[in-house]
Amino acid sequence: MIAKLGSAFATCVFLLAGLAGQETRTPDPASPSLASVLGSAREYCAKLERAAIDFVCVEEVEERLDLSLDDRFSLEERARVATIRDPGTQIDTRRRFVVRRNPKQKNTYLYDYQFVRREGQVEEKRVLLKKNGRKADPEDLAPRLGAFNYSDVLLAPLRLLDQRFQAYYSYRIRGLDSISGTDAWILEVVPRVKGVARYLGGRIWLKRDDSSVLRIEWDPATFGHYEEIIARAESYKANPEVRSVTDFGFEKNGLRFPSSDLTEEAYREADGKLFIRARTQITYKDYKFFSVETSSTFKK
Repeated sequence: MIAKLGSAFATCVFLLAGLAGQETRTPDPASPSLASVLGSAREYCAKLERAAIDFVCVEEVEERLDLSLDDRFSLEERARVATIRDPGTQIDTRRRFVVRRNPKQKNTYLYDYQFVRREGQVEEKRVLLKKNGRKADPEDLAPRLGAFNYSDVLLAPLRLLDQRFQAYYSYRIRGLDSISGTDAWILEVVPRVKGVARYLGGRIWLKRDDSSVLRIEWDPATFGHYEEIIARAESYKANPEVRSVTDFGFEKNGLRFPSSDLTEEAYREADGKLFIRARTQITYKDYKFFSVETSSTFKK
């Protein structure tokens, strides 16, 4: 997934632990070691990485934008303002930009989404079915979202837990939690490399009995272009409260598939009011699986 702070912010990344070569064992429910939790999680991710997968589902996207607090010059435009100084008058003449007429926007998109992964090759295909409730023209291209970009959500756990990138992350177990009645260990992932967008951080909810990934709560401070969020917060005289959460609520042959992906750019104002500038909610449903073959289900 995911390069979450894209054109104007989106969807992800990789993990660590110098634990290669140690015996993998099931986490002890009473006091699991970090090695056992990581080892079990990596077993799950190895199964996901080797799996042959082919499915279609319905993907619903709802995007809300509220630009009413933005300056009449956007941050990007202000950075490109051309200043022309008349040597005779010493008067600065600045290029002006048009204010957006519709600061509040809402768009919904309905896609037929297909994902195929075989022999390490991934193909994603989206066909736009409806835009804002109206049937889309077959020739319509998928629209570019105004706030957050996303892609390849299914394989996000690999980017966070792949052993090949373990030297770039540090980990910590943050305790036991429950998601929809399912017990899960919370694993905190912190990138050792700062300022590199592809190494994201956050917290992962791992199902206690098999370490499959139930949820990823991304750390927005590790997103690319996060400096734009900080700049906007200063402009608003507010504190940023950005959140991004991916849930894997569907299960097939021991693998978890995404059910929702939410990213929200919000700011807490001095009076305590929360201003939500951008919110993108993606919902996955009506899965049809043509193939989900893991190493244990391959036909011999």
